[in-house]
Amino acid sequence: MNLFDLGAVVLLFVAVGLGFRSGALPQIGGLAGAVAGAATAILVLPLAEDWLLDVDPVGRAIIVLAGLLLLIGLGEGVGSGAGRAVGRALGNGVLGALDRLAGGVLGAVQALLIVWLAGGLLAAGPVPRLAAQAQTSTAVRSLAAVLPPPTEIAVGLGRLLDASGLPDVFVGLEPLPAPPVDRPDDPRARAIAAVAEGSTVKVTSRTCGGISTGSGFAVANGYVVTNAHVVAGGEAVRVGLGRQLHDATVVLFDPDLDIALLRAPELAAAPLRFATDDPRRGAVAAALGFPGGGPLTTVAAAVTDSYPAQGRDIYGQSRVTRPILELRANVERGNSGGPLMLVDGTVGGVVFAEARTDEDVGYALSGTAVAARIRPGLDRTAAVETGACLR
Repeated sequence: MNLFDLGAVVLLFVAVGLGFRSGALPQIGGLAGAVAGAATAILVLPLAEDWLLDVDPVGRAIIVLAGLLLLIGLGEGVGSGAGRAVGRALGNGVLGALDRLAGGVLGAVQALLIVWLAGGLLAAGPVPRLAAQAQTSTAVRSLAAVLPPPTEIAVGLGRLLDASGLPDVFVGLEPLPAPPVDRPDDPRARAIAAVAEGSTVKVTSRTCGGISTGSGFAVANGYVVTNAHVVAGGEAVRVGLGRQLHDATVVLFDPDLDIALLRAPELAAAPLRFATDDPRRGAVAAALGFPGGGPLTTVAAAVTDSYPAQGRDIYGQSRVTRPILELRANVERGNSGGPLMLVDGTVGGVVFAEARTDEDVGYALSGTAVAARIRPGLDRTAAVETGACLR
């Protein structure tokens, strides 16, 4: 039980008490009004998306949540007032007693729905501590087991609250991380990574008036793999190795798997080989990349689990399934697209996301899945569309 759970328990007791005092009819009316207010927010707030995306993430979350709560509160007030008027007409007889008893039950239901809605939206929000509290809440996870994620119903609000600009690895709550396993120490991690240092590149592209930066690595002569979200809607795509920058063309773009293949014919980098099988739990590894657009960095990593993850494409629209590796590794923004190197010198996966609940947990796309997906593009030379840019 965490602080979010404690707040949920307090809310539950208060709601039961108020529901018993006011009766079922005000609760029914208030619930109907609150649902109407929430539906209005779901329909109206995304219409201001273009304006809201110019606001900083925390400010945007405050505006969205305040607007949601305001509309829910207005609807609840109007509905409960109507229900209260009907309740007064019943008087204090048998119907009145039954009304109050049912009011307590409905108060509990209303409190649980508030916890479900608030927890689901905060879990997708831009404040890491609040997101982690909601993600790890026993109450929120219990409700998520029987109710759909709020962000599935209010996809537009979910996009506004998610400040990362990264693909949704999971629909709804993240699974709790698997028990940790030992990572290699720094000297061993550097030794594992050494074979890939001359093959890992910084990828940059001009998108939506800004610069998107990520990582990538050579997979064939003149070809580089990176994440699709790094180059989505991008122009002037370049790959950097050491002090040299080379123009690149996107020849394969998959927003579902979140993979892109770049052709950079002037790049002189030794291709890395993908492992023939995905690594299993306990496999030690090293993740290479350019976190924050800085210098090449090696991060010690170990595989804790692997599974198909139900998430969304890089635009937060279509529901997709990605085969992923769960890592014990401190993955940061900018590591996206970098290789996960195994002890035998092969690539076990492509780093693409970090966990919301634990800064020591990251995710990589299955190396075998990526290898199969890019194979048709390794002889292409023509540019392909890279979709719309991400915020």
